[in-house]
Amino acid sequence: MLARSLATLALVWLSISTSVATQQIDLYASHAAPPFLVNPDTSTGLNSEIIKVLQPLVGADYQLQLKQVTRPVVNKRLAQGLPTIVLWTHPSWYGAEAKSYLWAAPLFADRDVLVSLTADKRQPFPTDGYTLGALTGYRYPGLNEKVAAGQIKRLDAASDKENLLKLLDRRVDAIMITRSSFLYFAKQPQYVGKFHVVGQPYEDYHRQVLLTQHYQEFAPVLSAALKRLEKSPVWQERLELYGLKAD
Repeated sequence: MLARSLATLALVWLSISTSVATQQIDLYASHAAPPFLVNPDTSTGLNSEIIKVLQPLVGADYQLQLKQVTRPVVNKRLAQGLPTIVLWTHPSWYGAEAKSYLWAAPLFADRDVLVSLTADKRQPFPTDGYTLGALTGYRYPGLNEKVAAGQIKRLDAASDKENLLKLLDRRVDAIMITRSSFLYFAKQPQYVGKFHVVGQPYEDYHRQVLLTQHYQEFAPVLSAALKRLEKSPVWQERLELYGLKAD
């Protein structure tokens, strides 16, 4: 009886000591379109795949947890000064506020593109009278000014897929979408040959990881893990699957 009680106490102590030693780290992903989130039911896509590959690289002291949220939720957390780590982002999206955050190593190159039903090449930015399909909560320097001046109309959607459907229905003249997502959708049988890139209003950027100042100790651990990630055959295979390259 005594031996059994001691054994039980030992298990409880082990459980408590393990939970204390392991710190849960939440990583927020607001991208809900391929290649970041391919199938919500099976949680396939880069959002979950990067967590799986990173976990052994950061070590047993940290337990990585994916938090799939919307962009407005991320924006609200940052505005409220809450502890937040954001996947797949870039300093240029945050203006002067970017300097107040920590930034981990780059993941891969991407860019925003304008997509239309016509193959005619246009200016980098939509012309006057355009209706532009955009994503809720996202900033588009240059385009925002045109919207504010009444030169173009912005029609927001919750997802890239919703924007593509609006484009097919001709409810918008063009949509803003990331190149990584467009590469995925353009290969789908129902979309092949229907959409065309008609402008690239911004330069290439490297998707990074944003960390608020709450993660001073974890930031170097994550950066070291991301550098090792570049040499991971599994990660390289996942990027190639979606037509992406680590850079």
